[in-house]
Amino acid sequence: MKSSFSIGRIAGIEIRIHITLFIILAILSYFLYITPFPYGFLEVRPEPWKAVLSIVASISLFVAVLIHELSHSILSKRSGIEVKAIVLFIFGGVSMIEEVPEEPNKEIAIAAAGPLTSLVLAAISYGVAMFVLPVFFIVFGNFNLVLAIFNLLPAFPLDGGRILRGIIAKRMNFINATRVAAETGKALAIAMGAVGLFMSPWLILIALFIYIGANEEEKMVLVENILKKIKIAEIMTPDPVYVTPEMRAEEVLEVMLKHKHLGYPVVENGRIVGIVTLNDVIRDKNALVGDVMTKKVVTISPSDSAFKAFKLLNEHRIGRLPVTKNGELVGIVSRTDLMRTLEIEGAMSNE
Repeated sequence: MKSSFSIGRIAGIEIRIHITLFIILAILSYFLYITPFPYGFLEVRPEPWKAVLSIVASISLFVAVLIHELSHSILSKRSGIEVKAIVLFIFGGVSMIEEVPEEPNKEIAIAAAGPLTSLVLAAISYGVAMFVLPVFFIVFGNFNLVLAIFNLLPAFPLDGGRILRGIIAKRMNFINATRVAAETGKALAIAMGAVGLFMSPWLILIALFIYIGANEEEKMVLVENILKKIKIAEIMTPDPVYVTPEMRAEEVLEVMLKHKHLGYPVVENGRIVGIVTLNDVIRDKNALVGDVMTKKVVTISPSDSAFKAFKLLNEHRIGRLPVTKNGELVGIVSRTDLMRTLEIEGAMSNE
């Protein structure tokens, strides 16, 4: 995610901040500044103290969101599911979990961990408010309570949507449970957007976020269901065109002109040692491929699923993956191969 940056790791999980977070922090600070108690500090005096409370509270609320997401992520890791990162952005936070747990009880537990954590934070805040700085901790507690209740709405990508899918998946297969939960979420988003027309443009924005999230979740599960059944060996192009480290950049340009691809694996003694693209060779036509190629190569095995290729292509923002067996290049699979497979399989399933 190029528009986000890392601020460190907690429990082995990378924490990233999206640039949109700074926008919402400014808006939230202003909201707290002008909103009456118990959701803001309008009545607080003097003015500088009110400004300090507003800024500290807005930052604290995103710390609470981070703790909320950490509860999901830590429980996911304990359940054997890899978590790549947590990203804090304008709508809160998201845990980038490697795969969706298809065991209903596991998904319910992981999804419920977030709202439960927010409720615990709210309870602690109300308790602290009895002894120190009640104006701050009551506001902080109220926002955590709202965060818990909001996330329990039965709509993707909120926790309530995942809890709903887990409950439904106990009675039907995972794909149909996703469809039902996604359609429920989209219906809720439409209703929320209609209410937002008369109440708040923010509500419309949140409704749009929920609708898109529900739609994307449904599509992703359908893609996974199709591609997980297909092996790379079934869709890859065998014996692909490759170049060698000793070739000159101008020779690679001729290969590109002939075969109409902008990137090629670099092979030495039968083994893949790099990837070279148009951007690598266009700068100096006399350069050796071995000097300008990318040596860190993302590869995949013929026995891996097509869905793994789909995830790798999206994660690394690349268009093609070399297929290797025991370090030797045996094929190549492209994003186009996956899209065609999805199109064909989708057409066959609709017959």
